[in-house]
Amino acid sequence: MLHQNFKDKALKILRWTLNHEDSPLILSTTYNSLISILKYIEKKGDSFGKLALLQEIDQIKDRDFKIGIEIFKSQYDLKDCSSSELTEILVNYFSLLFLLKLHFRLKYAIEDCRIVELNFIFKGLTKLPNAISYLLNLRILSLRYNQITEIPEWLSNLQSLESLNLNMNNINNLPKTLGSLQNLKELTLWKNELQELPSSISSLKSLKTLNLRLNQLNFLPEKFGILENLEELNLHDNKLTNLPTSFSSLKSLKKLNLSWNLLTTLSKPMTELGSLKLLDLERNEISTISPSINSLTSLEILNLCDNKLEFIPETIGKLKNLKILNISRNKLKKIPKTLQSLENLEELYLSENILEIIPPFLKKMEERGVRIHL
Repeated sequence: MLHQNFKDKALKILRWTLNHEDSPLILSTTYNSLISILKYIEKKGDSFGKLALLQEIDQIKDRDFKIGIEIFKSQYDLKDCSSSELTEILVNYFSLLFLLKLHFRLKYAIEDCRIVELNFIFKGLTKLPNAISYLLNLRILSLRYNQITEIPEWLSNLQSLESLNLNMNNINNLPKTLGSLQNLKELTLWKNELQELPSSISSLKSLKTLNLRLNQLNFLPEKFGILENLEELNLHDNKLTNLPTSFSSLKSLKKLNLSWNLLTTLSKPMTELGSLKLLDLERNEISTISPSINSLTSLEILNLCDNKLEFIPETIGKLKNLKILNISRNKLKKIPKTLQSLENLEELYLSENILEIIPPFLKKMEERGVRIHL
């Protein structure tokens, strides 16, 4: 009742409680009351409320926040700040106090009195702390090695987010709102329980790195190729049997790991990725390679180990930038002569095939420095 009837005066008491209480239930109630009061004062926007906000800022003890405030004071007068600006500082401050109380040795970073990074590694979380939803300047959020099962819809509030790490959790689905994070550059969901991705993931226009290895994905959204700025994609150890047609539109992609899936062909959409430097297709069910593989002109590393290949197209000899080629553990009876045209090749892996003869041109390749593993 205190925070409802005496909102302007309750801040001091609630701040004291947040600093001195240890009960998670009381801390949660106190924190929610503080946020409610701050939002009320912000909305009210009168001089008395603004004075209360200024007085609370004067009571801030955290070193990083105080440094930010002093830097600001050296350039501007805090009194000239709006109630919204003052509220934002206090929301970040009280949120940090609250999170530090509940999560021992929480790692964080602060810039200009705003929390910009949080790292909850090994905190035993089963869900995201609701306090995070108020940190609108957060750029880096790491929640790896927890037991989180779902991601809340309010994640879309974090419009400044650039990096989201959810590795090693128990997440089985992602919210549709994920696609609204327009500044997100890195999304890592290594070892979760995802069986599908929301179609909205295709709206992450700034995304450069996406790690989905060790999940249970059977397919990718049809519009996946709209991720035009994606440079690195890791889908190792999923259950993919094919790729969407739009995959060929990933023109910025440089590294692609599709190893340990159920793909049956190195298909044409894959061969249209002209910027690709690394392509890992180890341990699939690939029995055919499209002749258009020669379009992968930037490719430096190609791993086709442990598949069902009986034939390699002659066009592979057009991959002039190729440095490492692994075609071991297949069903090859012969290899194309055009391999000797790979002038930049450094390593060639051929073991565990059923080669009828060892081609003489391999000797010449060795003589020019190619390391051949038979």
